[in-house]
Amino acid sequence: MILIYLLKVSACTALFFAVYHFLLARLTFFNLNRAYLLLMLVLSFSIPALTIESRHEVLRSNQEAPAKIGYTNDGFTEQDAEADGGNMDITINWKEAITYVYCSILALFILRMFFMAVRIRFQLRKHVTNRNGAILLVDSQSDIKNCCFFNQIIIDSSLPLKEKELVIKHESVHVKQLHVLDKLLANLVTAILWFNPVIYFWRNAIDHNHEFLADRETSRVADKKVYASLLLNLAMPCQNLAINSFSKLPLKNRIMMLYKEPNAKLKRLAYLAIVPVLLICCMAFINRKEIIIEKTLATNQASDDAPKKPNAYALNYLKSSIVVNPNARPAFNEVEPVFVIDAGHGGKDGAVTALDGQKEKDLNLRAVNILKEEAAKRGIKVILTRTTDQFLPLSDRLPKQEATAFLSIHHNAISPATTQIPFGGIEVYVSKLNGNIKIAEDLGAGILSKLKKLNGLEVRDSLKNANLFLLRESKVPAILIELGNISDKKSLDYINQDKNIRRICNLILDGFVDFTKRGC
Repeated sequence: MILIYLLKVSACTALFFAVYHFLLARLTFFNLNRAYLLLMLVLSFSIPALTIESRHEVLRSNQEAPAKIGYTNDGFTEQDAEADGGNMDITINWKEAITYVYCSILALFILRMFFMAVRIRFQLRKHVTNRNGAILLVDSQSDIKNCCFFNQIIIDSSLPLKEKELVIKHESVHVKQLHVLDKLLANLVTAILWFNPVIYFWRNAIDHNHEFLADRETSRVADKKVYASLLLNLAMPCQNLAINSFSKLPLKNRIMMLYKEPNAKLKRLAYLAIVPVLLICCMAFINRKEIIIEKTLATNQASDDAPKKPNAYALNYLKSSIVVNPNARPAFNEVEPVFVIDAGHGGKDGAVTALDGQKEKDLNLRAVNILKEEAAKRGIKVILTRTTDQFLPLSDRLPKQEATAFLSIHHNAISPATTQIPFGGIEVYVSKLNGNIKIAEDLGAGILSKLKKLNGLEVRDSLKNANLFLLRESKVPAILIELGNISDKKSLDYINQDKNIRRICNLILDGFVDFTKRGC
């Protein structure tokens, strides 16, 4: 999530800097340019962080009493894939790896900033020959001279008096206008967006604008030719990130700006070009969130034209298992329902094989993709743990974000290690070892009651208990569904028909929607 946010920020900086580079950089409105560079930098980070909420009301009838929860006597003998020992290949979680690399480089940039500040302090202690308030005179051997550092002005003691006065006048502008704060912000943003090439040009633009401001103020009390000559004589490259240097290379633009006539005030209209770019950024990068607000009808029958979109409330799974009246609206925080769906197995973990040669991992993936398609038609947000044929450790399948419920999809089959014939139809599993078992039972029983409406495939009439990692360790209500026995021809024929899988998926979604309306 943070990486997506930073990419949006980078896109904003690219658009805003393009406006500055092509329209504003050559104007002599230096104060406006400074405000633009700082404000647009802040907006680049603010726009992708904003969320616009749209609220819609739905009508529903009074909730029916939940179905009675029961368990079958036979247990589940399947073991967690990670627990049996190390046959599976270790896969790299590229999202986490990229995040670690990003954070490591960010830390290096921040450390570099501190190192530069410490180095400047060390150099000043070593080379200062005289101190007069905020003005420090350093010897000619110092690498840091003719610049300012926070509120201190550092001058080469070997300069003639008139040249010292000009340098002090120039650096005083940096100090009075607090340019150091701009530099600190620019350096911090550069550390955060180190991968974005535009941010380095942006930082340079801020530095150059500081010099234009200081040059303009200094030229008002000094001869421009003398001042320009001094700039050339003291020219030196400076790569220090923490100081404003008097005569930093390149000087061509500074001298051109020094002699350039001020632009007419009418040219300030160029700054209006930012309006359409700002609108584009807002439309493209502001997040949108739809919140469904539920209203309960006084009668037991809902209106025929009532919206069918789901509605959910914040479920404080870890705080309490108390079920309160969902009609007590002030007691809930409205949130968007999120259904995390896991396609079991994957990659080299093909699991069992169907009679027709299909791998369970492929059937699982097909089913979750269909489920997501059907959910999209209803406006239900679904997150898939895998969208391709890849192996994921069990711990990586668990929801890493806030979610309403978690479902793992599997298909049953006859195991070579046992002679027991598995159930031929659909089964729903929960784990009694999970701390939120009561809520998981509500989810499983609700979906199971919907699945019982299915024709053509048998459905187990009660929940099954299984000590599986995903069901046991999930922090959100979690269930596992076996969609049928792929070792049984009748069951496999039914599952192989796309329309039947869609029917099953819609019944699952019906149970999920009812679950989202239960309250906390």
